[in-house]
Order: sequence, then C-alpha cells, then structure tokens
Amino acid sequence: MARILIGVAWPYANGPQHIGQLAGNALPADLFARYHRSAGHEVVMVSGSDMHGTPTTVKAEAEGVDPGVIAERFHQVHAEVFRRLGISFDLYTNTHTDLHARTAQGVFLTLLQEGYVEKRTAPAAYCPKHQRFRPDRYVTGICPHCGSPSARGDECDSCARVLEPQELKEPRCLLCGTPVEFRLSEHFYFLLPKLTDRLKAYHDSVRDHWRPPVRSFTENYLREGLKPRPITRDIPWGVPLPLDGYPDKRLYVWFEAVIGYLSATKEWAARQGSPDAWKRFWQAGEDVRIYQFLGKDNITFHTIFWPAILLGVGGLQLPYDVPANEWVVFEGGKMSKSRSSGEASIFLPDLLERFSPDTIRFYGSYHMPENHDTEFHYDDIAQDHDQILADQWGNLVHRVLTFVTSRYEGKVPSPPAGWTEEKSAAAQRIGKAHREATEHFEAVRLKEALETVLELVREGNRSFHESRPWSQQGAERDTAVFEALWTLRAATVMLSPFLPFSSERVAKMLGTPALTGPGGWSLAASPPTPGTALGPVSPLFSKLLTVASPGGNGPATGGSSDGVKPPVLPAKGPKGPAETPPAARSPSMPPTVVPAASPPSGPPPLLDIRAGRIVTVLDHPKADKLYVLTIEAGEEKPRTLVAGIKPFYRPEELQGQTVALLCNLEPRALRGVTSQGMILAAESGSTISVLTAPPGTPPGTRLQGLPTQVPMIRYEDFSRARLVVAKAVLPTEAEATGYLDAGEGIRAAVVPSGSPSLLIARLDPPDGKLPAPLLLASGGCYVPGRELPPGAKVR
Repeated sequence: MARILIGVAWPYANGPQHIGQLAGNALPADLFARYHRSAGHEVVMVSGSDMHGTPTTVKAEAEGVDPGVIAERFHQVHAEVFRRLGISFDLYTNTHTDLHARTAQGVFLTLLQEGYVEKRTAPAAYCPKHQRFRPDRYVTGICPHCGSPSARGDECDSCARVLEPQELKEPRCLLCGTPVEFRLSEHFYFLLPKLTDRLKAYHDSVRDHWRPPVRSFTENYLREGLKPRPITRDIPWGVPLPLDGYPDKRLYVWFEAVIGYLSATKEWAARQGSPDAWKRFWQAGEDVRIYQFLGKDNITFHTIFWPAILLGVGGLQLPYDVPANEWVVFEGGKMSKSRSSGEASIFLPDLLERFSPDTIRFYGSYHMPENHDTEFHYDDIAQDHDQILADQWGNLVHRVLTFVTSRYEGKVPSPPAGWTEEKSAAAQRIGKAHREATEHFEAVRLKEALETVLELVREGNRSFHESRPWSQQGAERDTAVFEALWTLRAATVMLSPFLPFSSERVAKMLGTPALTGPGGWSLAASPPTPGTALGPVSPLFSKLLTVASPGGNGPATGGSSDGVKPPVLPAKGPKGPAETPPAARSPSMPPTVVPAASPPSGPPPLLDIRAGRIVTVLDHPKADKLYVLTIEAGEEKPRTLVAGIKPFYRPEELQGQTVALLCNLEPRALRGVTSQGMILAAESGSTISVLTAPPGTPPGTRLQGLPTQVPMIRYEDFSRARLVVAKAVLPTEAEATGYLDAGEGIRAAVVPSGSPSLLIARLDPPDGKLPAPLLLASGGCYVPGRELPPGAKVR
C-alpha cells in the first residue's frame, strides 16, 4: 500500500475562484486522490486559502475594510464551492491560524540559525503619494522579458517569470499609478545560492518523471543562476517576523504560504487525535510520495524555492512530483479573478447555479490544460454534457440496465457454459482499459486516463448495439448482457474519480455500492457476480436541450447528474430540434446514427486550410515552449507562424513536413512575434499530432469547393468549427454514402472511395450538408501524423 501526500496550490482569499483554477489544480489533485483511495492507498490531501496574499490586501483597501474581513469572506466561499464540487480534501484550512504562524516562524528561525537567511539593506519600492513602501504585488510595470505591460513586481502572468520590482520597466504603484521610487529598506534574505548544488542534485533525482514543461522551466531557472530572495515585507497584514525590533515586518507571502503544506498536515494530524501523525508524511526516510498540484505560474515556487526551504531546514521529505498544469485562457488571455464578461461567467459559484457538479467536473477534466493552454467556451459545458455524458455514457447505462430489468427480472445473468474470460473479447478489452487507466493515473496523465475510459464506453455502446440482444435468445443474449454489465461495472469504477456523484448512483443501480468506495479500483477487472440484484434504475443524465451563454441566446436548461436541476431560464432564441432523452428510448430500438449537433453560436465559419510546407523551425526567443516556423503556402512570400508544439516535436520531425495551415486566421502577436495563421493539430490526452497532407501535395493546395475569397476569422470563430479525428467507413455498391465514426456513434457522411481509414473530418460543414473529410483540391485528405482515437479534437 502506497502512502501519498497531496498538496494543492492555495488560492488567494480575494474573490471567487474560476473554472481555470478548478481545472488547473484543485480538480486534477482530487482526481489523483480519488484514484489512490480507490486503489486502496493511504492518502492525505491538504490545502487552504491564502489569507495573506497581497491581492487580499489590495481588495481590502479598495473596499475600505480590514484584510481579515475579505480573507474570511472568501475563505468560506472557497470551502463551500469545493464541498459542492466534491473536491475531497482531508483538510481545507487557511494561513491565518496560530499553528500555521508558529510553523512558518519556526522554519524562518531554523534557516536563520543554519546560515541560510541574513539581514540586508537593499532598495525597495516606495510610493511617494502614499508615503509608504510597497510590497512587490503593489508594483506593476512592463516585463523586461516578454514586454507585457501589466507585469507585477513578483512575477509576470504572461511569461510566468519570477521578478523583482526594480527589474520592471516604468514601475508604478498599483493603487494610484504613481511612479515608484526605490529607497533603502532593511529586510531578511533567503540565500538560495548556498543551496544550488543540493537543488540540482534533487532535481536530477526526480526530473525523469516530471512533465517536460515543469522540467524545462526548472532547468532554465537553475541555468540562469539563483539569487538571494527577500522573505520579509513592510506590511501590517500577515505572519509577524519572530524577532524583536521589527513590529511592522511580516514574512513574505511566497515564503510563508508554501509552508502551509507542512502546517496543514500538522493540523490534519491534530484533528485526527494523533498530533505526531504528520511525521509519517514529512520526516526524511519515510516511504511516502509527495505530489503538489498547481498552475504553471507557480512552478518556480514549488520546484526551486520550496525544496530549497526544505533542504535548508533539513530532515524533511522533498516533493516527488510537481504536476503543474498550463492555463485555461479566456478571451485570448490568462483567466483571472479580475476578468469577467457579460457573455459568460467563468466563476465557480455562478457555474454551480447553472450546472451540476459532475457536469462541471467533466468539462474541467475533458479540457484540462495538462500540456498546453486551453480556451474556455461556456457553450462547450452543455455540449460535452449532451454529446458525451448523456449520449454515450448515460445512454449505455440506461439501455443495458433497463434491458436487464425487463428481460432478466433485474438480476445479473450467468454467462453461458463454456464462456471464459480468456476467450471473451469484451473481457480482454476491459482488462486492457483497466491496465492503461491505472498506468495513466500513476503517471498523473489524467486526460489520458479519462480518454481510455471513454473509449471503453464507446466500445461498449458499439458492442451492445452490434450484438442486438433484444433480437437474440439463449447463450448469445446472455453473453452480450453479461459482458455489457461488466463494461458498466468497469467504467463506473474508472469514471468515479471524474464523476463521483453519478458514479455512486450507477454503482447502486448495479447493486454493488462498493464499486466507488475505498479499494474498489480492483473490482473493475473482475466480472459481476451472477444473481446480483440491481437497484432501482433511473436516467443518469438529462439532455441540456438549449445551449447558450448567460445573457446570450438562451441559457442551458435540463437535468443533472446528481439529482439537482439547474434553474430553468427563458430561452431568447429559437430552439433546435429536441432529441429524445435516454430515459424515453426503448432498449429494443437503439439509435444507429447520431444526428449532427447544432453549432453552439453563430454560423459555422469558413476555414481557408491550405497545405503548408515547413521550411525552418527556430526556438522562440522569449518563450520556452514555442517554435517560430517559416512555412511555404503557395504565396509570394513564406509565412511566419508561432506554434506551441515544442514539447511534442523535435525540429527535425517538423522540418520539410507538409501540414494543414489555417490561413484566414487574423494575425496576432505571441510573445513579440506576429503569427500569420495556425498549424492545425489533433489532441488526445498527452498526445499531440499535427495534421499532414498526402505526400507530394504542393504547398498552397486548398480544400475542395472552397470559395476564392474567404473572410478573416478570430480564434474564437475557429474554435466553433467541429474538426475531429474520425474512422472512415467507405461506401459500398449498395450505399451511395459512407459513414464516419467520430467517437460518438456513426453518422452518415460524404466519404469518397479510397479514403484512408483514419482521417480528419468536419462535422459541421458550412454548406449545411453531410459531414465530410477535409478533402484537398489535388486529391486525398488530411490525416493525423500520429495514431489517435476517433473523436480527438483538432485545435
């Protein structure tokens, strides 16, 4: 049995959290914790509200109240939102407790005693208008690395670099805009350079299982050389400095907050009635793995500063893995508590008023920014719910269980004589999915784990339909139903970290509540017990029939996965054709072709996709994960593109390739380099694949039937287009059209003879006709350069 300690980045107590923070750290940590509990491991997951962060004091000054009022208000908001979403903390606390203050002060004194902290006099930012020194977060200016005009004195949101206020160009006071002066002030500094060799040795010992972006970011920081960092600040709010003669100094929040992982574990142990239990997770030599979940803007604090603090104190465990996620971006920029829009709410309390917890969790899991930034679109929440949760998973659950209820008196049938797991294709499929999902969870590849289970669900739907048990009798029917029930059993277990509320309901319907309990993970690999009585069967998900953003053309309405209905609001626009919910479908009349979904908003955009040959591949001068590409597209001059595929492709893998190039995307500057279009790539889990044209395709070759003049579009317009990886079912002599399997069931489509079996298709063609592959005017179509499952989205 493994022992796992999970620390989750501490959100500032200055406002409600948004979907980006959920998908970036709290949700992935919860998925990981729930998996390990299900696997029977010992898990403690801790976090809390960062009460002393400068954003809290900024908001307090704006409202004219004490910072403690703001901090406590939003601490309660955070705790309630996490409870409603099922984020299963063993302790969610805050940094304004006596235990945390004592722990942080003890760490400071130990580092001071060991010679890793010293007092220095150095320039500090001073606002002449307010006549006071300003903490780093109260200073804003131009980033010296990427040129962002809104960098802060401690870090830049745009490039995630850690900064000092004096590094900023045109530094000014955040509150009044007055240019700051730099005056001498006495502070205590953490002497990071003295720990450089030990930090490098630690990094070498863990780097192989860290994600490439985390590894490269940390290596770059170490390569640039460590500098002493101040760990005190002049501010009346926070943990007091534990030395006489400094009544107005507090421990700097970047130093103090990360110590919260240690103090929270101590508080958890005390609440368990075993005050020394924290030592089993923190003392050096214990058999434990520590994971810390956070966003990419916090990487340096968790892979450099926090390990350095632990090394300086001595005798404590270091983090085993730091699975940092990228950002969920909104309207082209990083999500922030200060950003909002009349078109859609990004904040969790608002989303919980409109969608069930499992629907929100699924969206956050399905679009989790594990390997690259993902774009938030409100309409995708309901669309994913309808097309995946309702049409695929909910449909399979309802069809199978109502069939068992009507034909087998609600009991699990016995497989026929001679049936064995070794001879069963379904058993082999389930075993393979269980092994792969386990491997993905252990390696913190959470999106890949989800995709593995969804593929099992798709195969379960396909197998149940093709076996047609409603038309069979005897052994064939018993086999089909028994294997379908096993598929439900396995999928329920493996989906339980993602969908805890609805998975618990399915487990009860299957008559086996233990499936979603501690130690239930292994039950996925074992078949159901014949004769087990099912529980009451009811629809798992209702369809969200009308989809639109709040304040847009009609809000989402419908049911949910946990029995709590979102409010039904009046629709302002015309409704599309309603589909029959899973509850009303007869198990004897399963659907065979999935109708095309209506676009979430606006007409489908025209896409000027041309074959482009990559001529050069260079590193971006200001970004670690971007390439600058030169691409021939049949024009007078090559185009310059910025592509975020550096973590997934070496330059030699790209140079000379003929790829799919979106040419009518409005140019935009990315870290100082203007990108004239976008390379299209498909994504599944951690696998990213650029789309390639048939060998010999001339650069500049366009799509068949595309008009000569195509208007420019924004990225938001492109993101509405439904481009996916699909399996092609070619037409026969008896049928004029073929079919596409895009992971949601088959649909009629225009599939020319000779098409490859795996291709790129558009499910929402602008002409309103049947879905079709992306066909080139010169013949052939675009394909993924790497093997990906049907349904993988193109971005």
